[in-house]
Amino acid sequence: MRVALLSASSAVIRTGQRLLRPGRVRNSVLAAIMLVVVTIAVLALKRVLSDTSWDEINASIHQIGSRRLMISIGFTVASYIVLTAYDVAALRVINRHVSYPRTALASFTSYIFSHNFGFTPLTSGTARARVYRIAGLTIGEVAQVLTIAGVSLWLGIALLFSIGLIVQPATFVEEGLYIGRSLQVAVGGVGVGGLLAYLGYLHWRAGRPIDLFGWSFPLPTVRMTLVQFGIGVLDLSIATAALFVLLPGASLADFPLVLFAYLAGLVSGLITHAPGGVGVFEVVMLLALPQFDRATLFGALLVYRAVYFLLPLAVGLILFAGHELIHWRRPNGRAVPIRSQVA
Repeated sequence: MRVALLSASSAVIRTGQRLLRPGRVRNSVLAAIMLVVVTIAVLALKRVLSDTSWDEINASIHQIGSRRLMISIGFTVASYIVLTAYDVAALRVINRHVSYPRTALASFTSYIFSHNFGFTPLTSGTARARVYRIAGLTIGEVAQVLTIAGVSLWLGIALLFSIGLIVQPATFVEEGLYIGRSLQVAVGGVGVGGLLAYLGYLHWRAGRPIDLFGWSFPLPTVRMTLVQFGIGVLDLSIATAALFVLLPGASLADFPLVLFAYLAGLVSGLITHAPGGVGVFEVVMLLALPQFDRATLFGALLVYRAVYFLLPLAVGLILFAGHELIHWRRPNGRAVPIRSQVA
């Protein structure tokens, strides 16, 4: 009896230790925080749309039409093609050659997972590791690709945001929030100054890597960094265009406003780690663009989420599953003889 009790107690302790491992606890805490964020965002969205009926939203969706929908899909395809350039540039920085088809697969699947599920280091990193391992990249090199690609995105965001604050301030003077023109211009100036300082630092480093916590991290040249700026700006502009064309009645003069609001919604979603920025992105867009009818804008946002997030996710899942199936019995990308499998 005593032995049985001891065995049962040991089993309970071992189970508790497994459940209380730092990694499991951290993931549980992150999941709980994400749930809270999404809940708050949905409640905020409900409040913002309190004067908007679902009949109005449904009518606005039908106003979009098939032509605008197809154009949006075209911009979405172009956006995901541009996204592959993040990985192409990152691989060049770390001086590793990977064929473009494999690079495109790694990039596409990683972004559709991070776009829809959040937690970019986990979702995007895992997808890249599964694809790049076949090309012989180490986990450290995959982490470098992930980091450099992320930096490219943030460089584009910082550049567009800073220029937007300088050129077109007072965008967010709504809902009782007022930020003075001079403060916005000053923040934009600081942003541009910081980016110029970053370029100056890279020029001084002349491509020499930096050592962080015992890990050598390669730095891009100034020329490659300018390419990263270009990729980020192009990607964000095309992604915004995929939403912009879904807004009936919007003129080309409204595009800078929509782009600036898009950046604010994107950054808010990235910071909160809400899956796909769900709720958070929509609330920020609705508050940042009061000149648009809320039913029309929210209807466009719903269609955009289906076109830019869910449709690529379906395609990406098929491609990723096909990749895993092909290499299931071929560790490291090499076929395993049947004889060795039987042995």
